[in-house]
Amino acid sequence: MSKSTSSERAIEKKVPWIPIILVTILISVVAQCWVILAGAMSAFYSLGIILCSIAISTSYYIYHVLLAGITQLTSSKWLASKLTPENLLYIYIIGSCITWYVAAVGGHAMGVQFHFVGARVMEPEQSLKYYPLFVAPSPDVCKLAFPGGNPVPWSEWIPFIVFWWLHLYGVGLLFTATATILRKDWIDVERIPFQQVMILYEFIKRMPTPEKPKSKLSLTSPFSIGVLLGIIFNLPILLTYLFPWFPDIYAWRTDTCGHGSIMSASAGLRGTPLWELVGIGFVNKHPLAVGVMYMAPLNVLFNVWFWYFVYLILMQVAYIMGYYTGLRDATGCCREWGPVSIRFSPPFKWIAFMAGGMIAVTFFYLLLRWRYIRDTLRAAFGGYEEFEKGEPTSYRIAWLLLVAAFILIMAIWMVAGMGIVAAFLLPLSLLLFWTCESRIWGMTGTYIRGAEHGNALYRLLLWPTAPSQYTGEYVLGGVLSRSHSDCPEALNSGSLFSAFSSYRLAYLLNVDSRKVFKTLLAVQAIVPLVSTVTGLWLIYTIGANRAGYWGFYTDVITTVSPDWWNRLPGEDPWIHIFAVGFIAVGLVSYLHSRFMWFPFEPIGFLTAFSMASIFFGVWLPALIAWILKYITLKIGGSKAYEGYGVPIASGFTIGFILIAFLGGLIGVYRFFVPF
Repeated sequence: MSKSTSSERAIEKKVPWIPIILVTILISVVAQCWVILAGAMSAFYSLGIILCSIAISTSYYIYHVLLAGITQLTSSKWLASKLTPENLLYIYIIGSCITWYVAAVGGHAMGVQFHFVGARVMEPEQSLKYYPLFVAPSPDVCKLAFPGGNPVPWSEWIPFIVFWWLHLYGVGLLFTATATILRKDWIDVERIPFQQVMILYEFIKRMPTPEKPKSKLSLTSPFSIGVLLGIIFNLPILLTYLFPWFPDIYAWRTDTCGHGSIMSASAGLRGTPLWELVGIGFVNKHPLAVGVMYMAPLNVLFNVWFWYFVYLILMQVAYIMGYYTGLRDATGCCREWGPVSIRFSPPFKWIAFMAGGMIAVTFFYLLLRWRYIRDTLRAAFGGYEEFEKGEPTSYRIAWLLLVAAFILIMAIWMVAGMGIVAAFLLPLSLLLFWTCESRIWGMTGTYIRGAEHGNALYRLLLWPTAPSQYTGEYVLGGVLSRSHSDCPEALNSGSLFSAFSSYRLAYLLNVDSRKVFKTLLAVQAIVPLVSTVTGLWLIYTIGANRAGYWGFYTDVITTVSPDWWNRLPGEDPWIHIFAVGFIAVGLVSYLHSRFMWFPFEPIGFLTAFSMASIFFGVWLPALIAWILKYITLKIGGSKAYEGYGVPIASGFTIGFILIAFLGGLIGVYRFFVPF
């Protein structure tokens, strides 16, 4: 059935602001306490990101699952009547926005802003020299949090709370405006799938209704089979975390990183042909990544594994020519981070290539779709009002919001000590890199995780090498550029994922997209404030020492040391590699848009040469997903794909999430009753 615009499909209802605000506050408090109290288990059993390589979160799904389960158990027609498409959409918006503040996998439950706090304790003299007290309070104030049992000195923390709220909300506004401007093209025209939302939609289609609040569950349906498979896979892994004696059925405790990847020069690969390939750092074996990527377009999946094999050939040729010596006996991490690195070292310096390619994805999208951008601007200036019919808001408001948020981010960091150029490069880098990331996430289900490309514009235009004498501007610019580019759970960078995916879900559920826009603006304002206040209260209560890694953590000064700065995104000289990446992705983008027969496209091409494949090993899930999807379509066509393939893959994710939720509950329980 063809889809029309949002306004034509939706029944106008008022947004229920009071329930939205109350639920947002409640879940923000619970999720923040959860991620801190669950300790190390929160990395994989929290309400935030539980598989970092594909940015999949418990909060995308668990609230819908719980509501459906309660309705099913109680047979409540009243509760079923509340499970309207609008309410289910609001729940997703709230859950997805909260995700970026409770994602322990990203490195810090309380957010990157608390790296600055940790530096006050670990490097007090330097930190006081480089950034003011509203970026982080005095060392004495921060030290009070470590033993626990102390009241929060709120008067000392209020400047910090206000400053970081302005930044985090500014990022949310910037990305909400960006998604709103591009919504029509990405959602209505290109139909970018956003697989994580497709999974939720498959579940929503099976939720109770007022006419049928309790339905007979079929254990033999494709969706139910998927759920059982997800439970069967994740439950033994959870039990190995809880009980050391439990057998490691999937070898998850053997040479396997948290994102489900086998390290290359480990016992897992020793003696296999893969051992001989110096280009391999990690091989991802996580079936959840396969299930999500199964719903990606076939040509994108093909490009991921095809160009990754080209990458392996290029690396092996370079090895034969005398490069990358010594890597055959190195572990996956040493191949990635060692003095000779497959990512930074000559001749390819792949992170520099990747950085140029990421900027090219955004630049050439805007260039090739210039007519669309022109039309949004024409509508903004009142010359094409018909074009914005059915949009979340007027393009004038969307563009003004984008400009205002851009200026807000610049202004607060100029007040903190950054110059105008450094402050300008921060929101510019955000837009260039995260627009690219959102296209990759929407097309593949994965994204390019890693901070090593974030300083590219700063090295190009401000600091080609680390200055001999640090300045506050350099420290702030260096830390923020890397942190913001690292992952969606860093400083609300994932708010662009939330905005685009919310618009996609509204499209699938026939809900007016204007409600998405309004709700995003409200939720983005509430979550950072509540999360920060809750986290501070809990850490001062239980003690940062007891909270461990999820309390206060610092890597501020080392982030901008010459050893790091001068190596990222590639060892000198690197600009020519950056340019090659930009040109290569641009050329593939142009040819893909110009010729229907052209087999290559930019998203899979870039993913193959990026951190996603080189470090997180998603080339293997892409290959497996491509084979499975190709066979499904070849044998049963779209009917088999939609009737069996998608339900099984979606069900697997829901089953996996159920165990992740259970594991988080157990983790919180263990904080109070250790076992």
